[in-house]
Amino acid sequence: MIAELAELGIRATPLIWTDAKASLDPFAAVVVQSTWDSHLDPQAFVTWARRVHAQTALFNPLHLLEWNLNKRYLLELEQQGIPITPTLWVSAGSSVDLRNEVTARGWTRFVIKPVVSAGATETHVFGLAEMETAQVTVDRLVARLDLMIQPYLLAFETEGERSYIFFDGVFSHAVRRPPTLKSAPRGFDQSHEMPPIEAELQLSRQVLAKIGETPVYARVDLATNNDGVVRLQEVELVEPCLFTSLAPGAQQRYARAIARRLPNAPK
Repeated sequence: MIAELAELGIRATPLIWTDAKASLDPFAAVVVQSTWDSHLDPQAFVTWARRVHAQTALFNPLHLLEWNLNKRYLLELEQQGIPITPTLWVSAGSSVDLRNEVTARGWTRFVIKPVVSAGATETHVFGLAEMETAQVTVDRLVARLDLMIQPYLLAFETEGERSYIFFDGVFSHAVRRPPTLKSAPRGFDQSHEMPPIEAELQLSRQVLAKIGETPVYARVDLATNNDGVVRLQEVELVEPCLFTSLAPGAQQRYARAIARRLPNAPK
C-alpha cells in the first residue's frame, strides 16, 4: 500500500498505535489498519483514536470506529431490516440460564463470544452435551463482559464466509474465507477471490447504506444461516484484513480511496 500511495504522490509511514512517542505532527491523516489488538484494551484504543481525531484526519472516522468496535451494532442493523444470525444478547453482570435459553431456541450447537472481540478471542463453541461447561464459561465471562450467543452455523464447515470489500463505497472484490474446522472439505484451506454473488452483493450494499455515510474501507461478512438464509455476520470498519493481495488492482483502488479523502492530495 505504501508503494501504491507513493505512485499518487503521497508519502505514507507505518505507525504503531500503542507507541506513545509517535508524533502525529507530520501527517495529514491517519488510516487505521491492522490494529488487531484493539479489542484487548478497547478503551485505550478509543482514547488513542480520539487523540488522533483531535489532531488530524482519521479514517475511518472516529464515530464509525467507536460504533463498530461493539458488535451490538448488529442489533441496530437488524432493527433496520438487515438479516443477522439470531442472537441472544447478555449484559455484563447479569445472569442467564443457558440451558433454558438455548433449548427454547432449538439450538443444538451454539457460539459464545464477547461483543467486543476479534480473532476468536474468548469465542467458544458448545453442544447440548457440554451444557455444564458452557454455563461455567458464560458465568465466567459475563461477570465482566457483555456477551452474544448465537447458533453455530453448519455452513461454516462447507461454505465458509464470504467477504465483500468496498473502497469509498464502491465494490472492489469478494473473497471466500475457509472454515477453520478440521472437518472442512479438502481443497478449501485458504481464502481466495471469488466472483460476487449478485444477491449477496446487493445485501452488502444495503448494509453499507444503513450506516449513513461512506467509509473509506469496509468489509461486509456474510454466511448462510441454518435456515438456508444468507445473513450478515459482521461489518468490519476498524481493522480488517482486506485481502487486497488476492484481487488484482485492489491495492490501487484502496490507495485512490484514501487519496480522495486527503486535502490537496493528487486525485
